Amino acid sequence: MRFPFARLAAAGLFAAGVVATAAAQAPSAAKPAVNPPASPATSPSTTAAATAAPTVAGVDALKPMLSVLEIGNPLPQLPDCADHRTADGRDVTALCVELQGDGTMRQVGVPRDKRPAFMDGARLVAFVDGNALVGLIVPTDGIRSQEAALQSLNTRYGKPFRQEQEDLRDKAGKPVKAIHAGWMKRPLTIELYAIPDDPSEGTIELLLPQARALMANRDAEVAKSLAPASAPAARSGGKAGEKTGEKAGAKPADKPADKPADKGVDKKSPVKPVDPGKW
Repeated sequence: MRFPFARLAAAGLFAAGVVATAAAQAPSAAKPAVNPPASPATSPSTTAAATAAPTVAGVDALKPMLSVLEIGNPLPQLPDCADHRTADGRDVTALCVELQGDGTMRQVGVPRDKRPAFMDGARLVAFVDGNALVGLIVPTDGIRSQEAALQSLNTRYGKPFRQEQEDLRDKAGKPVKAIHAGWMKRPLTIELYAIPDDPSEGTIELLLPQARALMANRDAEVAKSLAPASAPAARSGGKAGEKTGEKAGAKPADKPADKPADKGVDKKSPVKPVDPGKW
């Protein structure tokens, strides 16, 4: 709704400028009309308001950032963010990388002049395969700026192949409408969604297939680390039981102990819903 209002505001300013011009010309009607006096319609503030409206619809707010971080190309050589932080440590003054990243997933700092207004914070996550940038996860302000994010993505990638509104609840329990949309520019997939647990936070995923494979491997590692701690003991106990069973003619005891451990690895139970941004 803010886009029509912006246009109406610009139209109102333009109309006010026309009226002001007519009023200024009235006392000097004898003068040639080709040299009208300066009017508020040409003042810097009015000109800025009039020219700002057309750029609201159709601006690619992601261009300054994605023109440097080009998915599919090598990750640029970026300086350490430790040398480019603001005094309070919350922002960065140049594109930079947090060197404590693990090589596959890296935090990249984005300065204000390069990041879109709907980006939440100064850092995004980059997926790197070898030296190639294969994906980005951009945090957003969720439902607070979803219209601006949607408009920017539409400008860059065209009409989404799928778009819907999801009924969520904010932290206070109030019902909210969240946009969930997806674009496909093969092999790149793009997805915009709000976090179900907190719709005031959201995500834009820009991923190549390699990035999804890296994410799947990371999920498997996390699931394995969250497997029951007793699983190794159960396996070792099962082997001992198997050896005893061979002598006594009993069935091996390791099978019942292995099943719960395998399920713990295969069936994930994350805190948040599984893949909230996946259809």
